[in-house]
Amino acid sequence: MTAGPSSSLRFVVAVLAAASLGLGAAVTSSAWGTWGTPFASLLVDPYGAFSSVYLPQWNNQRLPLRHPNPVIACDGDAIDVALARQGVFPGQQLQDCIQRAHDAGRAEVSLEFSQGSQPLTLRQPIRLFGAEEVLFLYGVYALVGAFLLWSGLLVLLLAGRRDGAVAYGVLCISGFVFLLTLFDYHTRAAYMPLFIASRLGTGIGLIWLGYAFPERPVRFRRLWRTALAALCAGALGVAAWLLVAPHAGLETAWMRARVNDFSQGSLLVCGLSILVRIRGSKGRQRAELLSAAWGLALLPVLVAFFVFFGRGLYLMVPCLIATLPLSIGHGLIRQNVLEVTAVLTRRLMAVPLVLAGLLAAAFTWRGMSQLLATYGVPDVLPGVAAVSVFVVLVLLGKPWVDRLFFPATLQFRPTVEQLSDELAAPRDPGAIRDTVERVILRWLSTGRVQVLDTAELSAVSHLPEDARARLGAGAHLWTQEDAWQRKLLVPMRSLGELRGVLLLAPKEQQALYTSEDLELLHTIASLAGVALHNTQVLRELEQLRQAQVDAAHEEKRLALALLSAEISHEMAYPLNFFRHLLRQGGKGKSLDGEDIDIGQEEIERLERMLISLRRLSLPPPKLEPVLVLPRVRRALDLIRDQMQEARVVASVDVAPELTLLAEPDAMVQLFANLLRNAAQAAGPAGHIGVRAREESTERVLEVWDSGPGVPESARDTLFDPWVTTRQGGLGLGLAVTQRIVRRFGWSISVHREDDRTCFRVHTPLDGSIKAPTTQEVA
Repeated sequence: MTAGPSSSLRFVVAVLAAASLGLGAAVTSSAWGTWGTPFASLLVDPYGAFSSVYLPQWNNQRLPLRHPNPVIACDGDAIDVALARQGVFPGQQLQDCIQRAHDAGRAEVSLEFSQGSQPLTLRQPIRLFGAEEVLFLYGVYALVGAFLLWSGLLVLLLAGRRDGAVAYGVLCISGFVFLLTLFDYHTRAAYMPLFIASRLGTGIGLIWLGYAFPERPVRFRRLWRTALAALCAGALGVAAWLLVAPHAGLETAWMRARVNDFSQGSLLVCGLSILVRIRGSKGRQRAELLSAAWGLALLPVLVAFFVFFGRGLYLMVPCLIATLPLSIGHGLIRQNVLEVTAVLTRRLMAVPLVLAGLLAAAFTWRGMSQLLATYGVPDVLPGVAAVSVFVVLVLLGKPWVDRLFFPATLQFRPTVEQLSDELAAPRDPGAIRDTVERVILRWLSTGRVQVLDTAELSAVSHLPEDARARLGAGAHLWTQEDAWQRKLLVPMRSLGELRGVLLLAPKEQQALYTSEDLELLHTIASLAGVALHNTQVLRELEQLRQAQVDAAHEEKRLALALLSAEISHEMAYPLNFFRHLLRQGGKGKSLDGEDIDIGQEEIERLERMLISLRRLSLPPPKLEPVLVLPRVRRALDLIRDQMQEARVVASVDVAPELTLLAEPDAMVQLFANLLRNAAQAAGPAGHIGVRAREESTERVLEVWDSGPGVPESARDTLFDPWVTTRQGGLGLGLAVTQRIVRRFGWSISVHREDDRTCFRVHTPLDGSIKAPTTQEVA
C-alpha cells in the first residue's frame, strides 16, 4: 500500500517497530538457550501452576490436571512459595529440581500437584527441549505474533478511522508481546512482567476493538469511553500488583484466576459485541462489520473449542489467531473498513501467503517426523518435505491470490487486445471515449468512468494544486476527498503531451484499488491517448489535404488569372499602337510605310501568341541570332504615345551589330515591359535609356530611368506576380520579364546608381544559352 501519513505518526510507528525487533531478538536468544535443558514432560508457569501449553507426544495419555493446579513438591521436596520474596518463584524451584534429577542420571521425576484439597502425585519422564518444542512452542507463536504486529503497525500507519485503528493496534502489539513471551513465561520467566502486561493488554484490546471497530457507536459514547479508561487503569493496577505481590509474600492465585477469566471473557465480549452491532446495523455499516466478522466473532468460539477439545488440537490455536488480521485485512480490501487512503499491492499479500506456507511447512515437518520415526528414515527427509510443501503452497497460492484480489492481472491481456481492436476503427474522439469507458466498466467494479478532455479538467472539484503538472508528467492522482469519496485520475498521454484524463469513481463497496488496477488503467489510458492523438493527426492530415486541394485549385486559378493578365498586358501594346494608327488616320494624316510594317508585324506576333495558347504550354524557346538594336527601337515605338504625353526623353547606346541568341518576339516584349516601366517611373520630362556593355564574363543589357527608385521594402518581391509599386498597376510586367529572361537562361537584377534606377539583364558573353525547360501555363 502507498499513502502519506504524518511524520509524527511515521516516527511513532518506526519506534514501535524498532522496539519490537529488539525485543524479538532478545526473546529469541532466550528461547534458543533452552535447547537441551531438561523438563518434566509438562510445563508450569512461574507461580508453579500447571499450564495447558503442551505437545501431545510428551505423554501417552492426557494428564489428569487442569490449569491452574499448582505443583507443591518435587521428588518429595516441598515447593516453598515464600522463596518468591527472594525472587525464586515456584517455577524456578521446580526447574532446579528437574535439573538435579537429570544430572543424577534419572529418567523420571516425581511431581506432586494440588487438586483442591487432594494431592496428586505423577511420575513424569524427563525430556530435553529440542527442535520440536522450540519450533512449535516458540517459533510458530512468534511467527503469528510477528504477523499480528505487522498488520497492527500497518493499520496504525494508514488508517483514517483512528479509533478503530488504535484499538486494533493495541490488540496487535499486545498480542505480539503475549505470543512472543509465552514460551519464556513457562521456561525461564525472564520476561514475566512483559507477559503479564501483554496478557492484560490483549484483553483490553479485544474489548476496545469490539467497541470501536470499525468506528465508535454514536449512542453513550462518553459512557463507553469512561468505562474503557477505567478498565485500562484497572488492568495497569492488576499487572503491577501481580508483579509486586510475590515479593511481598502475598497470595496471587485468586487474582491470576481472575486475569485468566478476563482474558477468556474479552474474547467473548469482542465476538458478542460484533454480533450485536451487526444485528442492529444496516447499510454500509452492516456490510463493513460482516466483511470482518468471520474473524472477530468466530475466533473466540474456535479458540475455546481447540483448547478444550482433544489432544493435539491445541497446536492449531496460533493458526486461529492468525485469522484475526486476515479478517481485518479482508474488510480493508473489500470494504475499506478503516478508511485507508492507499493502494493494494502484491507485496502486501505476499506476507500472509508466506505465513501460511511456513505454518504448513512446520506442521508437515512434525507430521513426517512422527510418521517416519519408526522406519529409520533419515532426519533430512521431513525437512525436504516441509520445504517442498512451502514452495508448492506459495506457488499455488499466488495465482489464487491474484484471482481473488487482483482480477486486473487476469484481465490485462484480453482487455488490452479488445481495446486495441475496438480503437482501430473509430476516428471520432467521442467514439473513442465511449469505447474506453465501456471497456473499463467490463472488468472494473466502479460506479462511473469518464474520459475528460484537458479543457474539462478544471471542472473537477477537489483537485490538488499541482494536478495538471503531475498528470502531464504521467502520474496518476486522487482528488482531495475522504477515502470513500475520492476519485482517481489517470493521464492519457502520447508523445509526452497530455491528451485527456480518465476519471474513475471509487470502486463498489469502497474496495481498495490495487496496483494491478492502476497498471491496467495506465495501459488503457496510454492506448486511448495514442488513439486520440491519431484522430487529431488524421484530422490535421485531412485539413492539410483539403488545404492542398484548395491550394491547387487556387494555384490553377491564379495561373489562369496570371495567363489572362499577361495576355491582356501584352495585347495592350499592339492595341495601343493600332489606336495610334487609327487616330492618325482619323485626322486625315497619311500612314507611312514603317508604321504599316510595324502594325503588320504586331498582328503576326498576336497570331503566334494565339497559337501558343492553343497548346496550353510554353514550348522551349526557338533561338536564333537576333539584333538587339531593332528590338529596342520596336519597343520604343510601342510606347511612343506614353512618352510623348509625358515628354520623356529616351537615349539608346547599343551597338548596331550586337546580336544575341533569343526569340525576336520575346526580345521585343522584354524591352517593351522594361521601357514602359522606366517611362512611368521617370515621370514628366524624365529620362530613360538603354545601353549595352561587356564585362569580364558576361554582357549586360541595361534599361535605366531617372525616377526616384524602387522602395527598399519592395526589392525582395519586385519580380513576383501582382506586386507593383505604382498605383493602378497590375504587377505583371516585371513578372513576365523575369519569365522571359529565365527561359533564355539569363538573369535580371535591379540597382540604384548615379540617381538612376537600372534594370540589368545579364547574358553570356559568347551569346550561348543554358538548357531551357518547358513551362506549363495551366
